[in-house]
Amino acid sequence: MNPTAVIFDFDGTIADTEWEIYSYVNAVYEAHGLTTSLDAWVHSIGRADNRPLEEHLGDRLGRAPDADVIEEIKAKHWDRRHTVPMRPGVQALIETVTAAAKPLAVASSSPTSWVEPHLERLEIRHHFAAIRTRDHVEHGKPEPDLFYAAAAVLEIDPAEILVIEDSKHGCAAAKAAGMTCVVVPNRITKLDIPTDADLVLDSLEDFPYQDFNLHPLGF
Repeated sequence: MNPTAVIFDFDGTIADTEWEIYSYVNAVYEAHGLTTSLDAWVHSIGRADNRPLEEHLGDRLGRAPDADVIEEIKAKHWDRRHTVPMRPGVQALIETVTAAAKPLAVASSSPTSWVEPHLERLEIRHHFAAIRTRDHVEHGKPEPDLFYAAAAVLEIDPAEILVIEDSKHGCAAAKAAGMTCVVVPNRITKLDIPTDADLVLDSLEDFPYQDFNLHPLGF
């Protein structure tokens, strides 16, 4: 394939924020005498229609959760969620695609208020010609709307776009949009690897540049 553009998912793909989010949720559950397993949690990753934590917890408890406890735990986890580094190989692929004069975009099930600050913090926001989040579409992943929206901004045929994802729902959305999808699972999504991905990698450091007519910088 010779992609005309590349679209990245954000959470769990560019940075492993998924782990810190799970750690926070699990801590809240444990503080209320409950648990949530990774096997159960993985099925929610990549979706834009997940209900708020307080609603899920209220259903399990049969009552409203303790708001003060939730805020106390959030305060302890907040800084950690905002210091997560990029995953290995992400910077190299971004720089290679940019050097090849091909546009980049982000399509995320998270809100813009979450994605944009992280991209700025990681000092990569300027590489992306388009950022599309759940704020921009009616239906998020696993529906293809986010990827169609990003393609529309780039003015590129979806069939010519390569997507980098980490989750089953994200991959399903990319494939539904007619795009090629490379999945790089993280320590949570490796528990539910999609079977419809065009390629699954243990790390983006293993990205087969030659298969996509890209020449990695420094080679």
